[in-house]
Amino acid sequence: MSENPAGPHGGSGSNDPYGKGPGGSSGTSGSSNPGQPPYGQPAYGQSPTPYGQPAYGQAQGQPAYGQSPYGQGYPGGGYPGQQGPRENPGRTLGIVGLILAVVVAPVGLILSIVALVKSKKAGMGNGLAVAGIIVGALFTILLVLAILLLVAAAPFIGEVAEFCEQAGPGLHEFRGQEVQCP
Repeated sequence: MSENPAGPHGGSGSNDPYGKGPGGSSGTSGSSNPGQPPYGQPAYGQSPTPYGQPAYGQAQGQPAYGQSPYGQGYPGGGYPGQQGPRENPGRTLGIVGLILAVVVAPVGLILSIVALVKSKKAGMGNGLAVAGIIVGALFTILLVLAILLLVAAAPFIGEVAEFCEQAGPGLHEFRGQEVQCP
């Protein structure tokens, strides 16, 4: 009698529905290829898939997961029929506008507005241009207020200068205020 009693389907003692024994062949014991691994598994010491061969379930010539089926693409980026990465036409002007908004407020404000309009026409945003508009507007308002204050104070400054010429150097009183004349 065999070492393994017959299973429910006959054949060897395993629950294998095809009647194959531990060696992988039909019958009770023994195998036509002893030491041969089951189908789909590599033999001892061999890699699962030889170099250059597709993995299990992958068709020949099909790219691996995450790789493009079109290869490396074109120098400008993208693939045939696809636009490459677009560059924002107002980006550089937005940077210049932001810098000039701090130094020369009205000029930076105007350049930032132009940069934002260019970016919007291209369908892109431009945060630097928006920042340049905000900073340029604030600094322009401060500049206008300083000019108005200087214009309003000009007659008073002229009167004080004329008083100091007549009074001479030293500390004097002018309209209830103490004024230091050079």
